[in-house]
Amino acid sequence: MLKLTEKECVEKIAAGEHFHAEVEESFRVKIEKYTFYVCTAIHDGHNLREHLRDNCLLNDSERLYEEDPYTGALIEDMPITLTGLDSRYEYDLNRGEETCVYETAWGKDVWKRPLTGEQKTESLEKHRRFYRVAVVLAKKLQAIHGSCLFYDMHSYNFIRREEPDTPAFNIGTEQLDKKRWGDVINHWNESLNKIEMPDMAMRSALDEVFYGRGNQATVMKPFAENVLVLPTELKKTFMDELSGELHQSFFEELKEQFCRELLENSLYFARQEGLPDDV
Repeated sequence: MLKLTEKECVEKIAAGEHFHAEVEESFRVKIEKYTFYVCTAIHDGHNLREHLRDNCLLNDSERLYEEDPYTGALIEDMPITLTGLDSRYEYDLNRGEETCVYETAWGKDVWKRPLTGEQKTESLEKHRRFYRVAVVLAKKLQAIHGSCLFYDMHSYNFIRREEPDTPAFNIGTEQLDKKRWGDVINHWNESLNKIEMPDMAMRSALDEVFYGRGNQATVMKPFAENVLVLPTELKKTFMDELSGELHQSFFEELKEQFCRELLENSLYFARQEGLPDDV
């Protein structure tokens, strides 16, 4: 895998190069083909900069609980992926710049000592770097195809929730232009509802436990006429959400079905947009 600066990564995208790289120790970009769809796993990462790790009040397990482990593995076979390497406790890519560096999170203080201005600035720059690259990629795909699709993948803890029957998948549509993209959104929901797992009730829902208020959809709003972001939450049935242990065989079966339905939805998007099926 390459190790690139942001500038080098942007140059490769502009040139239409295929590559797999780690960008400034913050996130990974994989482009095997300039398709019209991208898969992201912004909370897959667990890293903290060393001087932040020493100052963090939370242990690895406490941080992992609020992160989205294995979402990167879920999408790893897709042709274009953006995968976060840093913990959301360093900077949360699902929040805007004003709120992405936490002092307290989910009812717990994060730091032994308040972060310095320099530390916050470094975290903010890593946050901005990810979205600068994401926007460059979106513009590149728009230039090639006219429109493109981002699957914004997350996972969520369900044991602590009061609702007795939370969905296996939740698509958040609050920021989306449903007049423009309603058919694709509904097709994604219908596709996920086709997934069946042994001894597990599986269903997909729109705006039932999360509403799609995250930052990826916000950042892409200036391009919303031609760029659709689908914020999608996956219930942590594939792992022990308390220990972080993966249920390997369950996950592999879920991944196979999920990727099949994602590809089916991407082809539906292509047909709706008048794109060739083989791009």
